[in-house]
Amino acid sequence: MRLHTIELATDLFVPPLQIYDTWLDSARHSLLAQSPAQIDPRVGGQYSLWGGSVVGELVYLERPRVIAQTWRTADFRPEFDDSRLELSFEERVNGTHLRVLHSHIPAPMVSIFRSAWTEYYFPRMTTIGISS
Repeated sequence: MRLHTIELATDLFVPPLQIYDTWLDSARHSLLAQSPAQIDPRVGGQYSLWGGSVVGELVYLERPRVIAQTWRTADFRPEFDDSRLELSFEERVNGTHLRVLHSHIPAPMVSIFRSAWTEYYFPRMTTIGISS
């Protein structure tokens, strides 16, 4: 099966550290996703989102610049490898430029993943202000 990569970016009016810490905090990520999140915020730590429909492992952390993790949904067939997600946070004068690189996505799921970022996660990051 052919695997795909999506690369997206957005600007957020909050500092990189605030977004970074929100992504790795179970309670704050739960608010962001509007669904329970369980996150062990260390390299090798496991996470579970949306009642276990998304799971993975944190593989690289450089606070507050980079989070790299595996990402697997319940819709992945058993023979699919985990996808890979990298979030990069670049400080800007008025906040953060967030770049999302999501790779190894099975072809039938590319549009679903793209929509999840652009229609769900990015707007939620903006509207809740990712506050502590």
